[in-house]
Amino acid sequence: MRSVDSNAIFMVDYETDTSVVREYVTTIDYNKLLSDERNGMIRIMNHTRIGSSAEKA
Repeated sequence: MRSVDSNAIFMVDYETDTSVVREYVTTIDYNKLLSDERNGMIRIMNHTRIGSSAEKA
């Protein structure tokens, strides 16, 4: 079974019909953006996993 870090933070650049957006999102929100891309609503141009709130400094 694949483990998913639900505490991860992503920086995502994506394009809508009218603008380009850069957002910092959680794993749940990132998965929603991926779904929107599959449905043709947005186009993800770049994404970077920044880290996890569960990681120790």
